[in-house]
Amino acid sequence: MELSVFVDESGDFGEYDYHAPYYIISLVFHNQSNDIQFDLSHFNDELAYLNLSNHCVHAGPIIRSEEEYKGMSLDERRKILKKLMAFIRHIDISYKTIYIEKKHIKDSIEATGKLSKQLSSLIRENMDLFCSFDVVKIYYDNGKWK
Repeated sequence: MELSVFVDESGDFGEYDYHAPYYIISLVFHNQSNDIQFDLSHFNDELAYLNLSNHCVHAGPIIRSEEEYKGMSLDERRKILKKLMAFIRHIDISYKTIYIEKKHIKDSIEATGKLSKQLSSLIRENMDLFCSFDVVKIYYDNGKWK
């Protein structure tokens, strides 16, 4: 059996800004024995109805009306998010999010330490789960985590 872990982050270790007060790391867990192909095909069909064929949805830019979503109305962007939420509710995945509030962090070394402790704790608390799989693959997009 194989477990896929998809890791993504939001924020940076820069100075505190009330618009982005947190540094967040989310991990999505998918047991590859649970086939999501039908749901994924349905999601892609739903996106095609919105003229978004072969589209990779990025929630942040949708919310902030950035990048390819810049010319879309709030209603159009809301429809995309609703389709995404429906997809997520139907598939058999789980997730865990860890975060730090930048307001209470002095520098990137402290931030890295606090996040590392949370991640280490998450791994220890779920060691039996991870060990129940033959393979655990971790996917990370080489984002801003330094």
